[in-house]
Amino acid sequence: MDSGAEEDLEAALEELAEMECLGAPPAPPLSAGELQEMEGELQEMDKMDELMAELADDSADGALAARTSELAAQARTFSRKSAGAARRNSNPLSRMVGSIARTFGGALAASAAPAASAPAAPHAAPTAPPPARGPTRPSAADEPWLKALEAGYRSGGLAGALAAFDTNDECRRRQREASPSTFIRASELLHQCGAPAAVCADMLFNVLEVRLPDFQTCRVVAYHLLSLERFDDAVRLLELVRAELAPAEPHSHTDVALAKLLRLRRAGATRPFDGDPTGARDSARAGREDAGAAGEEMRDIVSALAKVVTSTEIPERFREIEWPALILLSWAVAWAEHAFPALRGTLWPQEQLDAATYRVGGEAGPQLDVFVWLGWDTDHTDVDLHVKEPTGEEVNYSHNRSATTGARVSRDFTGGFGPEVYTLPKAPKGTYKVETNYYASHQASASTGATSAIIWSVQHMGRFEQEALQFSTVRLTAHKQRQQVLELVAE
Repeated sequence: MDSGAEEDLEAALEELAEMECLGAPPAPPLSAGELQEMEGELQEMDKMDELMAELADDSADGALAARTSELAAQARTFSRKSAGAARRNSNPLSRMVGSIARTFGGALAASAAPAASAPAAPHAAPTAPPPARGPTRPSAADEPWLKALEAGYRSGGLAGALAAFDTNDECRRRQREASPSTFIRASELLHQCGAPAAVCADMLFNVLEVRLPDFQTCRVVAYHLLSLERFDDAVRLLELVRAELAPAEPHSHTDVALAKLLRLRRAGATRPFDGDPTGARDSARAGREDAGAAGEEMRDIVSALAKVVTSTEIPERFREIEWPALILLSWAVAWAEHAFPALRGTLWPQEQLDAATYRVGGEAGPQLDVFVWLGWDTDHTDVDLHVKEPTGEEVNYSHNRSATTGARVSRDFTGGFGPEVYTLPKAPKGTYKVETNYYASHQASASTGATSAIIWSVQHMGRFEQEALQFSTVRLTAHKQRQQVLELVAE
């Protein structure tokens, strides 16, 4: 942290101490710019109210009724942003976090705006398909206030859910307490109900406004953003963790590498060549330009993972993260060289890791029918990976080699953040059920109210045209809590 940031933090803490001793002073007056911003938001709300009143006069039209619901949802989003601005102005720590929250809020506003349908991309880099969805989970509405949100969504769509969030007594109490878990759980529920990813992300960003972000807070928000496929936002948060909040932890580097790899794979699978949506650009030049951009991203991914694999200063509780990181490194390089042939021979960190010895699977990369990765966000914590195989065998830390399939589970991490990985070169046909067991934690989870686990899997790893990815997050609140998080079918 630079000297200016340290001075800001010291001043904020002194101000907070005075508030605790003398009672909180009245909030400082809003600046002219902030008043203008809030006035603009209020004007937008007035316009929406007028338009909704006009639409209500012709309620027989189903399309108009749907538009009314959409506008009501947007109005409530404006309302919450205005309330958030007022909270920031009365918070003595806002100088440290305001810029972060505004960065994400601004990105959200741009992405949430209605846009015309884009033409289908006529060209796409040769990559794997988008991540697959996991199995349907039980409803996340396990408390009355969440049931109210779910009921609101079922009866009135997004507008109904947001109305319940703003008016339900328990929801209002939780918002006053500014508990991060309130916004995390509301975002999870909205996502499960089918709300747009932008709205779910908007709910998550409240977490960054109500609490001074530490590494756990940033990680849990980033993990949920990854599950929403909000890759740019997740990368920004995880880069903050790597650069400022927890640079010495190897997981800060593997998290950034994974998020950037997911972003790069998704970009290659869905976008037209940069700058030419018609696809008329010269293909050779397009390939060189795309490879240049991908190469820059890949070099940071490779650097982050090579640092983890070769570091000699990893604390003992993190030991053996090197092996999962080496698999991830080998896979990432093999995929990039497959997707962007111009990068072949330029990515592997040969000076640090001799390819003949350390490159798993050689140039083709790891060849695994099933690969599963489990990590979590709370230090000094033990979460166990269990995989129930179709042969009837269960593989976990205490039985880490399958006699019937040949699968293996890596080291049992009883402290730190994992990861634990499951590797299966040749998968017998059938269903593989992936479960987590929250065995123990020796660190409080007050920042977010729980330990959040990140679970992702790849089927047909190394056969890039067939690869299927699944990505999931799960909140663990009770010790010995065990639950299924993914289900994989080998055919």
